[in-house]
Amino acid sequence: MWTIIDEWKHITRGKFVVLILIVPLIVAAVFSYIFQNSTVNEASLAVVDQDHSVYSRQLITKLDASQYLQVNGVFDNYVEADPLLYNEKYSGVLYLPAGLETAYLQGKPINVGMYLDMTLTASANSIRTGVSEVIVVENATKSGPSTLTLEQRSLYNPTNQTAMSSIMMFVNVVMLVLLGLNTISIVPRLREQGRLPEELKNPLGIVFRVIPYALVGCVSCYLVIGVLKQFGGLRFEANWLQIFLPFFLYTLCTSLLAMLIGWTAPGAGKASGRIVMMIMPSFLLSGGQVPVALLPTLLQWVNKAIPLSLHFQVLRGFGYKGGDIRYFIPLLGHYLILICVILLVLFLLMLKEMKSLTRQQEDTPPAPSLAEGPYHV
Repeated sequence: MWTIIDEWKHITRGKFVVLILIVPLIVAAVFSYIFQNSTVNEASLAVVDQDHSVYSRQLITKLDASQYLQVNGVFDNYVEADPLLYNEKYSGVLYLPAGLETAYLQGKPINVGMYLDMTLTASANSIRTGVSEVIVVENATKSGPSTLTLEQRSLYNPTNQTAMSSIMMFVNVVMLVLLGLNTISIVPRLREQGRLPEELKNPLGIVFRVIPYALVGCVSCYLVIGVLKQFGGLRFEANWLQIFLPFFLYTLCTSLLAMLIGWTAPGAGKASGRIVMMIMPSFLLSGGQVPVALLPTLLQWVNKAIPLSLHFQVLRGFGYKGGDIRYFIPLLGHYLILICVILLVLFLLMLKEMKSLTRQQEDTPPAPSLAEGPYHV
């Protein structure tokens, strides 16, 4: 009995009781908020209307009214599905063929084609459900045999290959941890070594310290994709030279973000503990674990500030779909905006650090010289 009392006194002196009672509650609340949506509503659909009829416009209106999808683009001329799906502006493309209204009024069968981006499974399934429901209702309201037949084609990852989803997510989180752990401690290491005051005289020099890590990180991205392509059956269609730029921007952005997070840490050991501030948001909100479309609206905006989220968009659009780099110029611009914002905050921290060092030097009295000693004549 005494041992129980003794151990109770020990745990009440620490933070165990508070942590075990409060932390699970916070985690439960956070995860409940993140996973509150079980289905995607208003997934983005593009419609290629080749009929240009009153009925085709009515059908588009009915599709847009579905809770499962939203028609965000209507094209009057034929457009290939791939360019519309590369940058994830749309999750599916529906083709309304010429002669649709005539066939519907005459009760003749006609095929309606649909292409779905299966790298975004949740959104694709939502579109499939919404379009199917509208087609069923249209056929039910028409006397006689069914006239509209929906033909579907699943693109890019029709078999839900794990190398393109779970394995890629796990590998990239591991790479993020390794890259972050080594760059988050750059400034604290310089501070421990007493070199930071001298380094602050050349602010760009501090920033340039992340470049070797970013380049090695790029090489790691290439090696991982090569291994998964050769041994895991990964579908990867990107141009190997073109994809270097988004890979480098990702590793550079991640390295700078890690440097920012670790800047104020007093030492390298303390800085390493802050890596969780990168891991948890990247793991939960980047779109690898939970589809972005399922996240609450607020977290979808947070997602835009996570480098790993942009990296997954590059992998899906550039790599899995084989899109050309010109389709991803807005995404590259997104990287540059993030990098500029991080650099601005870093330079503000440098300015604050320099002011603090100057203040310390002013407050420190100068050491007395020998000429000012008690034996001066």
